[in-house]
Amino acid sequence: MTALLEVEGLSKNFGGLQVASDLSMTLKAGDRCALIGPNGAGKTTFVNLVTGVIPPSAGTIRLDGRDVTRLPAAERVRLGLIRSFQVARLFKSMTVREHLELAVLQRDRRTFRLFATVARTAGLADEVAELLGSMGLTPVAHTAVGSLAYGQQRLLEIALALAMKPKVLILDEPAAGVPHSESQRILDAIDRLPEDLAVLMIEHDMDLVFRFARTIVVLAQGRLLCSGTAKEIAADPRVREVYLGSRTNAH
Repeated sequence: MTALLEVEGLSKNFGGLQVASDLSMTLKAGDRCALIGPNGAGKTTFVNLVTGVIPPSAGTIRLDGRDVTRLPAAERVRLGLIRSFQVARLFKSMTVREHLELAVLQRDRRTFRLFATVARTAGLADEVAELLGSMGLTPVAHTAVGSLAYGQQRLLEIALALAMKPKVLILDEPAAGVPHSESQRILDAIDRLPEDLAVLMIEHDMDLVFRFARTIVVLAQGRLLCSGTAKEIAADPRVREVYLGSRTNAH
């Protein structure tokens, strides 16, 4: 199966400080991978490099076979590399449906005059309905985002990412700030993501990580420490030492 995301030898230096060193990763369609590590491990730097927020000092990034190493972030989004952000960028006065309608229109570069005319745009209503259903948001479709529970806002954030029709979806701490009792709803929604989608999750909730991931990659001090299945990672003494054994250092 062809790789959707190939990262080879990715490194980043800020002056004399090396924050990422020779990082490599491959994601194929259907992969469910979690990226973990303690504070300062380099998780955010890695994602920023992959998504084009900051340029690498060395290494290559390929998306569906195309070299995107020097492409700007917006172009990577257009090509299907989508990242959900830890802090949801939502408009409190707009409804859930309006957010999704606007996202689809922007993706297709369609225009409109009034929100009242949006639902008449060809194919839009069906696509929005599917997105709402996939995240369990249909009952709150006409609710202003400012009135949603925080967990529902996180689900909307994932739905907005899906509206961009990603090939590779990076979930940036999807359960951050969500009560543990509600994290199961987020996991259920993630489990319903399309099987042809490659998903990389950065998450501090280890219970969520172990339930979600088929493969886990562990970073420490900007380097790849190890990778493997949840069972292999849980049993690795190096991981327990740098991460699992010290929850106070977890990120």
